[in-house]
Amino acid sequence: MDAFFPSILLTYLETFRQLFSQPTYAYFKAFIWAMMIIEGKKTTTNIAHACFFLKKHIASFERFLAEYIWDTNKVSQTLVNLLLKVLANKLFICDAFLLALDTTNTPKSTKKMVGTQKWKDHSGNPDHGEYIIGHQWAIAGLVSRFANRFLCWPILTRMISGKKNPSHYVCSPEGLRPMTFWDSVLAIILQARAFLEAIKAIPLRVVVDAYFANASFINPMIDEGIYVITRWRKDGVGRDDLIPHIGKRNVGRPKEYGIEYKLASLLKTFTPENVMVYTYGQLSRVSVVTRDMWLRDIKEKVRVVVIEGISEPIILLSTDMTLSAAEIIEIYSSRFSIEIAIRELKQHFGFGDYQCTTTISIFRFVQLSCVSLCLWRLMLLPQNISNWLTYTKSGMNETEFSFTRARRGLRRFVLKRIIFRNSADSAELEKLEQEYEPVFRIAA
Repeated sequence: MDAFFPSILLTYLETFRQLFSQPTYAYFKAFIWAMMIIEGKKTTTNIAHACFFLKKHIASFERFLAEYIWDTNKVSQTLVNLLLKVLANKLFICDAFLLALDTTNTPKSTKKMVGTQKWKDHSGNPDHGEYIIGHQWAIAGLVSRFANRFLCWPILTRMISGKKNPSHYVCSPEGLRPMTFWDSVLAIILQARAFLEAIKAIPLRVVVDAYFANASFINPMIDEGIYVITRWRKDGVGRDDLIPHIGKRNVGRPKEYGIEYKLASLLKTFTPENVMVYTYGQLSRVSVVTRDMWLRDIKEKVRVVVIEGISEPIILLSTDMTLSAAEIIEIYSSRFSIEIAIRELKQHFGFGDYQCTTTISIFRFVQLSCVSLCLWRLMLLPQNISNWLTYTKSGMNETEFSFTRARRGLRRFVLKRIIFRNSADSAELEKLEQEYEPVFRIAA
């Protein structure tokens, strides 16, 4: 079995060995391997068929998800520890960990699955329609920096509990109730922070899109000491600190805040400054106004950055008052990396391909998709790629972290092992490889 795994992948997988029994560990390795090599849907049936080296019935792979004893939380914790070890200071964005958070929908028509219901589709894709029936997932990923590029490493997922078909509950003094959207989001962020507590001196920031720009999300983050960077709505209003009153005050309720401004008009009210910032891998010059203000229903003062846009201003918010305007803009631009990660999870690692109906099977399958993405992305790091990916020719649209390229390389690696594993004359391997090169190119 191990002969068909690149040695560097076996090294990474060995980190997880203590979490599984010997038979269960074989299935874990098979899932990670198969999710990369399979082209198309990563259903449990296809995974069982692809793992020719593990001669087990499909039911055994299904029991691995539904019945075998292993803990997805410990798998996620081990994954985070591995990322901290391998990526090291690449995970420090402006001297803090950066967690990107977003949600996605997966269509599921069966009512046997817990959590399925009609969800509002915010993707903007006209092919999806206004609503989607299925599951909604929250995905949290650590953001790393490579040169001027950001990569997101998804470490945790949580199903958003539906109102009609709930999947999670909160037990409180008032009784048992289904989890709200904000309960689920807060839980996944706190769990991610717990995984990072090994390095307690490093603060945590969370970057999210405009959907999360409200007091229901920001105030709990402030209470937990977690910083938030997000985009504020264009009709937002901010207020300065209260100016101390000099002289006799009129009878009545005193003002709680100072002068009020429309945030979009700050570019006209104050003199903008020009800053150089890397956004989406390119160095750009932008005109901004930065001001520390109070926003409605937000319990603490925040830093507002208003950016001059093509048609209308872009308003960003940071609860971390130590960040400069350029750093806030750069951190918010890194949020796009989780959208890319979600797309790759769906296209290459079968994030929405689960067909199991038990809750634990669904959660385990989705978490294995995230683990697979992270491990195979580690395989594509510059220091690892030369150890197993010998065929480096790529298409016009492939980058150094292309999973299409990785899948082609893995197939080539496996074919070599199948053809040459019984060859006793190692001196002739180079000649044999040249003879079989057309086969490798066609098959891979």
